[in-house]
Amino acid sequence: MKHLRYILLFLCSCWFLSCIQSELPNAEADILSCDVDSEILRKDPIIQNDRIQILVKPSTDITKQAPVFTLTPGATIFPESGTMLNFSQPQIYTVTSEDRQHQKKYEVSYIISTVSSMYSFENVRLENGKFDVFFETDANGQNIMDWASGNSGFGLTGTSSTPEGYPTTRWAEGKIGQGVKLTTRSTGNLGAVMGKPIAAGNLFMGEFDLAASITNPLKSLHLGVPVDFVPDGMKGFFKYKAGPVYTENGVAQPGKKDTWDIYAVFFETDNNLKYLDGTNKFTHPNIYSIAKVTDAQRIETSNWTEFYIPFNVLNNKTIDQQKLKDGKYSLTLVFTSSIDGDTFAGAVESTLLIDEVELIH
Repeated sequence: MKHLRYILLFLCSCWFLSCIQSELPNAEADILSCDVDSEILRKDPIIQNDRIQILVKPSTDITKQAPVFTLTPGATIFPESGTMLNFSQPQIYTVTSEDRQHQKKYEVSYIISTVSSMYSFENVRLENGKFDVFFETDANGQNIMDWASGNSGFGLTGTSSTPEGYPTTRWAEGKIGQGVKLTTRSTGNLGAVMGKPIAAGNLFMGEFDLAASITNPLKSLHLGVPVDFVPDGMKGFFKYKAGPVYTENGVAQPGKKDTWDIYAVFFETDNNLKYLDGTNKFTHPNIYSIAKVTDAQRIETSNWTEFYIPFNVLNNKTIDQQKLKDGKYSLTLVFTSSIDGDTFAGAVESTLLIDEVELIH
């Protein structure tokens, strides 16, 4: 009976503390969603750690826009959600937590410009002081697109304390100026326990879903950004060196050798398809054309070597010019240091360098 009394006292204490905890003011200060008129959008708003990009049609008057935000419970925002502002230049919003102890600033941009067809990878920033993020700018120097990678997922493993140790990083000695270095990395003890022993270096047009990378890695790739041209081919320069030991789910596979991959997919978006992912990137019926390097092109080389791959149109499809103008077609370019890295097969230290990529259209 005495022990039962102690147990009941303990449970009541836990319940009491949990009630107190639930009544404490929220300490989070995040924007959870952003709503604008769907008629002007080319893509759903992109919400990142400290910025929101709203891609809109060229006819949009960005001098008079009033985005509406959903915040973490109890938080407030300034300027107020729904305030009409001039977005000719990015606007800064400040979110304050319910407990008034924390603030977070967001740069909110309305973007009319679409991505260009030339990629030299000269623009890069350090995200959260941890890893590199490549981005594209318009003629005025405004950021119009971040290249995505799996770096944020790799960061959860804690296996690197420097940007150079991440799978995707800048490379000072590019073909011209700076290039991209993609390296297949070990994810250490944590990755091995989770059944994800390697992380291939990758770079792609789209967004990386960090939550899905843990539960369903193939769904973590949100592939595609709106473009206003129809690509015919892609060219660029690469170097490649395979890592010494090829593994599948952490088990060495004698006789197998790693290789790299580059591909591009051009597709139509609609109400049911906003982006492609790792499960349908080559098979979805909305795909218009695909460009893939061949097995013969996947060589090892220590010299900058040019590649060219044509886009092959599927099933004699045709382009709807009005949809193209309205931003209803999207494109993704994908580069990876291990062709089967999305299923955790590859060789640690496999390294792909890329630079001066161009889309012919």
